[in-house]
Amino acid sequence: MAQTPFPVTLSDAGSHLVLHNITWEMYEQLLEVFAEYPQLRMTYNRGTLELMTPLAEHESYSWNLSRLIAILSEELGLEIRGLKSTTWRSQVQAVGKEADDSFYIQNEPAIRAKLKINLTVDPPPDLVIEIDTTHFFIDKMSVYEGLNVPEIWQYQKGEITIYILTEAGYVESEMSLAFGSFPVKELVKFMELDSQKGENARMREFREWVKSQL
Repeated sequence: MAQTPFPVTLSDAGSHLVLHNITWEMYEQLLEVFAEYPQLRMTYNRGTLELMTPLAEHESYSWNLSRLIAILSEELGLEIRGLKSTTWRSQVQAVGKEADDSFYIQNEPAIRAKLKINLTVDPPPDLVIEIDTTHFFIDKMSVYEGLNVPEIWQYQKGEITIYILTEAGYVESEMSLAFGSFPVKELVKFMELDSQKGENARMREFREWVKSQL
């Protein structure tokens, strides 16, 4: 296994570290070093590297929203390819990040049978989700713009905000590129934990709600 060029220790959930003056080569070396530790998330933006280990709250919301997106795609008759927290990176733009979840929807046919995706020849994911339960040093939108990701859903404080990439950068939108006019912001109603209702029960309730919208 490759050795890290400097000591990095992040053992506890919620740990957070920002490093400056990190070359692209160092970033790639750290990706290799920590490949066996998927709980560690790294965001790289033009020399600055941010490392964090997510809290259970973060992972719970991410898992629930991902399940809702999968169910929604099924009920809408859309093919989807989920790639969880794959590391998306561009050496040309000097940016890299693991989303909380990533989906190919519009471009699903282009990567349907691929296990290795290279953004120099393949399209970026059509949709990424970001669960913001803690403060981040690096501007994630700048990173995703460098990766040319067309749509981001940000979950924060009980709300989903949709961002669409334009020539002027990301702008808020009421409508999803991936799911059209479907009211995706209402998915938040099925994300919150309920002491009287289990996770699968909420998913079943969501599926019936989607059908009622159609």
